[in-house]
Amino acid sequence: MKKVKKIAKAIVLVIGILSFAITFLGYTNFGNLSTNENPENTFVTIENEKIRIQQKGSGKDILLIHGSPGLIEDWNSIVDSLATQYRVTSFDRPGHGLSSSNQYTYHIKDNAILVEQLIKQLELKKPLIVGHSYGGSTAAYMATHSNIEDLQYIIIDSPLYRSRLRKVYRLISTPVIGKGIALLSSLTIAKSQIKKGLDSIFKSVAKEKIPELIKERQKIWSQPKVIYTKSKESINYQEDLNVMIHKYKNITSQITIITGKDSLSTLRTDCEKFHKEVKNSELILLENTGHYFQFDKPNDLIKTIRRKMESN
Repeated sequence: MKKVKKIAKAIVLVIGILSFAITFLGYTNFGNLSTNENPENTFVTIENEKIRIQQKGSGKDILLIHGSPGLIEDWNSIVDSLATQYRVTSFDRPGHGLSSSNQYTYHIKDNAILVEQLIKQLELKKPLIVGHSYGGSTAAYMATHSNIEDLQYIIIDSPLYRSRLRKVYRLISTPVIGKGIALLSSLTIAKSQIKKGLDSIFKSVAKEKIPELIKERQKIWSQPKVIYTKSKESINYQEDLNVMIHKYKNITSQITIITGKDSLSTLRTDCEKFHKEVKNSELILLENTGHYFQFDKPNDLIKTIRRKMESN
């Protein structure tokens, strides 16, 4: 009996030490990719955050905002074509890709403020704001709160009234130990869960391209900081939307909303409702698309962006 108690105590001690170690490492940069991953990467510093940016082309400005999770590379299918006519800027939002999350508080408002600061720092001239998913929610916030006048927006398949919250995000957002849980997830189940989530999300992408798209996202999205950021943004999402909803009727900016007949019903319904509420808006419904329109229908998105730029 004494031997059993000793073994039990030893097990508890080992578990305690491992838990402490995982929690401690969760507050370090352990498991995250180095900002020197690629010497061609460019960074700017905004509000103590190191933000990875990419700029291509010259001319009128377009600014692309990715979703949650997401990264600059989410726009690879459209950037080069647009860059033949325009200056196209994309960036990793705080806590995503290779950008930092030193003082990020994981709210849509934070992203909107950062976008405005990015516009000023990079001297973008009244850029067309194109936001996908969480990035589209950020664009909607800017349309209701921005201090920059005469901006136009394209919102792609975004939560605008309701957000879905998985229980695991509450666990990862737990005070003190949450970052440790994010690290543990990164080392164990993250890549398999990312693959599971992406396997059926691309509707019109050539099958031979899908494995590489998934592999790229497994590498980036499985970072502990990205897992934690995704969880915290999800926890705050509905609260953030509630701040915005009652102001939609006052929007005067020109907004184009893109969603799909095959998209999640909650996203499609949100986009349709937003279109009815916002006077200066148009709604584009596309066939045979998943959530990633820029991969499923890049040519349609490029045409929409060009049309929007020409009317500006």
